Amino acid sequence: MDSVFLRKIRRIVGRDHLRTGPADLEVYSYDASLARQLPGAVAFPADAGQTAAVVRVACEAGVPCVPRGFGTNLSGGSVAPEGGLVLCLSRLNRILAIRPERRCALVQPGVTNLELQNALAPLGFFYAPDPASQKVSTLGGNVAENSGGPRCVKYGVTKNHVLGMEVVLAGGERVRIGGEASDPPGLDLCGPLTGSEGTLGIVTELLVRILPLPESLVTLLAVFDDVADAARCVSGIMAHGILPSSLEMMDAPIMRAVEESMPCGYPLDAAAVLIIEVDGPAQGLASQAERIREICRANRSTKVREAGDAAERNRLWAGRRGAFGAVARISPSYLVTDCTVPRTKLPEALAGVAAAARRQGLSCGNVFHAGDGNLHPLLFFDSRDPDQLRRVHDAGLEIMQECVALGGTITGEHGVGLEKRQAMRLVFSEDDLAFQQALKLAFDPAQRLNPGKVLPDAVVPAHTSAGHAPAAAGRGPGSGEPLLPASAEEAAAIVRGALRDRVALVPQGAGRWQAFGNAPAKTWLPLGSSNLSALAAYDPLNQVVIAGAGMSLAALQRILADRNQWLPVRALDPEVVTLGGIAALNAGGPERLRCGALRDHLLGTRFVSGRGLVIRAGGRVLKNVAGYDVTRLMAGSAGTLGFLCELTLRVSPVPQSCRAVHATGPLERVAALCAQILRSSLDPAFVVAVPATFGQESRPSAPVDLGDGAPWRMTVGFEGLDETVQAQERRCAESLARGGLQQEPAQSYPLLEGPLAKQERDLDGWPILLRVDLPLGRESEFLRIARETFRPGALLADLGCGRVRAALSDLSNALWQDLCRHAAGRGGHVLLEKAPAEVRACRDVFGPPRPEWKLMHAVKDALDPCNVFSPGRLPGRK
Repeated sequence: MDSVFLRKIRRIVGRDHLRTGPADLEVYSYDASLARQLPGAVAFPADAGQTAAVVRVACEAGVPCVPRGFGTNLSGGSVAPEGGLVLCLSRLNRILAIRPERRCALVQPGVTNLELQNALAPLGFFYAPDPASQKVSTLGGNVAENSGGPRCVKYGVTKNHVLGMEVVLAGGERVRIGGEASDPPGLDLCGPLTGSEGTLGIVTELLVRILPLPESLVTLLAVFDDVADAARCVSGIMAHGILPSSLEMMDAPIMRAVEESMPCGYPLDAAAVLIIEVDGPAQGLASQAERIREICRANRSTKVREAGDAAERNRLWAGRRGAFGAVARISPSYLVTDCTVPRTKLPEALAGVAAAARRQGLSCGNVFHAGDGNLHPLLFFDSRDPDQLRRVHDAGLEIMQECVALGGTITGEHGVGLEKRQAMRLVFSEDDLAFQQALKLAFDPAQRLNPGKVLPDAVVPAHTSAGHAPAAAGRGPGSGEPLLPASAEEAAAIVRGALRDRVALVPQGAGRWQAFGNAPAKTWLPLGSSNLSALAAYDPLNQVVIAGAGMSLAALQRILADRNQWLPVRALDPEVVTLGGIAALNAGGPERLRCGALRDHLLGTRFVSGRGLVIRAGGRVLKNVAGYDVTRLMAGSAGTLGFLCELTLRVSPVPQSCRAVHATGPLERVAALCAQILRSSLDPAFVVAVPATFGQESRPSAPVDLGDGAPWRMTVGFEGLDETVQAQERRCAESLARGGLQQEPAQSYPLLEGPLAKQERDLDGWPILLRVDLPLGRESEFLRIARETFRPGALLADLGCGRVRAALSDLSNALWQDLCRHAAGRGGHVLLEKAPAEVRACRDVFGPPRPEWKLMHAVKDALDPCNVFSPGRLPGRK
């Protein structure tokens, strides 16, 4: 490596923190995969400033740069190209802040997962993603791989818990993305960065969501004489509407290795075991555990044992977490072929694994996250034997092919890296891959960040012919009826015609949110999805539905109701609003506190790109890190990156009971009790408050009273099993009574509508609707500061998600600027959700410029180079 370059790096990080010796380079030439390449140097920056300076120098010198933690990556993602620079972030290892009152923690990427868990536990909190390697895997690595772990069957994977990050881009620029306030303006850039394996940017700080520790848990060990029976039992548990926090499986070879390594109490005469854990409020867990026992017995389990105490539970989990290490007793080497299939396909997938191993003359073992169908077959071999090395890679490819054929994907959580690059063509077309490559180039035009990973070589999109844009000539901006394609292919032809005629398109569903975002910047035609409303597939056993973007929310809920399932999203006018519209705006209400936003339920999309090509992103399974997360990027993009045609959604069992607790008191007391609830082991679906007079009339004649001591009505919702909801309702009511609030009788409410429909309709009836997103707990502070100038006609404070929605009859520039300033001063932002055209025309509806908008615009330019979709709608009028 060039000596001048090394001197520059040494001046940045210090003499002791640049390694170039043969032994050092050998140590950093591999990770936990089979890949190996010798870097040219290894630098250890001390902070974000040094990291950015090193990347800047590497960029100027044309040296590829690969971020790395502790090297536990299992697909070669942290192996540098020959002669490249390894940027080891192990010195960035501090927990910077833990804020239980805001349900978040700020950490550096070199902190290990277990270090954060240990710091949170004494405070009564935990971080949900928990990979088996948590003792040594860093949080930066978890984000790079979008790691999951045993708990993700209930709580989701890393991307569901990343709120924000500081990132060093390919040129050395530092930018902050996201934050404590939800839904920052514009594109969700955290989405594609999470799981990008360090190819889009280098994370130097992470803001993650933390949750209160569950009140109780039950851990069961179910024993089976047949692997297929254990696999079928997994689907049986989930099909009965039970959502375990963990559902893991191990087969006989792995159990024997673990018991020889560290006795944990696994049966050595069994074919397989399931480790099943349920957690949450104590009331109701025993009945869930008993139902699980019944399902296990119905699937021929020979024994179901409950961990009697914490020590026994810890032994069972220690064996599961130590399984990979114990395999050294079986074989000198192993290949983990991480794939995901629909849960109901586990028996076929396991049979396919065994058959592939037999064909290649190899033995294997299985240990995996059964609850979400994430297989981890371990193929045993000796890496010193070239023939065995060839055969193990052939077997791995066969397993990936089998899992894809079953409706799965090539990697659930271990990433693509070097080892699975070419296998990306098993799940994506050349057009799909070219779209992902354009996203890579938006972040890293010179391809210097971790090059040669994730995407296969020589990606070339298909040639497309010119399309047609019916009746485009002579149309004014937004005039006339929308263009209504009947298929994705017809929509693609319309887009190509618009490109030919240089006409912009604005995607629309039912037109419910047509006024969202900045006004289009040039002549445009509406492109509607009403003819794309068919049900493409429904797999209730795997809780997955695929529907056209033009299907209404109510139509989908009716289909799901027949199988006692629902999409846990509420919206006004569900008979009108479309799934595509909800996805485009990542819309949803206060229920997202417990259920998550729409993007958390979106597994895959099919859409038309700005080049007029039909693109598929994501898939049909919960855990999927094959390529960049384009699906999450599309959610909330407001029709600026493409035209949504089809959505693949994860659905949920219908809760047995929905109950709301109501109480009234001053805002300060209401906010204090909300904070208490959010730090407790209660599991509310939502916590909201409104001025006590709001909603009592169809349209208040005067602004709501925000003054000191003015009464507010607080509503806390609980959804789930009857027994659990009743117990939580009682505990919540007792807490509110101790806090001095005046209570009303608790009430049941309709699942799909929720208890707030009247207030939502009242808000929607005003001409101007503002949305203020703030860190948790700062809503009342914002309202106190702003009340002298802020006199809304209607207002709803979502205290569980940090959101204030306010209705106005008019909006002056002075008031807009004041509100933006007050929100920004408290770590939040303001969005003009709805307003007349003349109000939107004179201001950016997303508020003052933010540094990350430049990156957002680069993504828009890369993915929609002719600016055909909704030009001017994005923040900064892009």
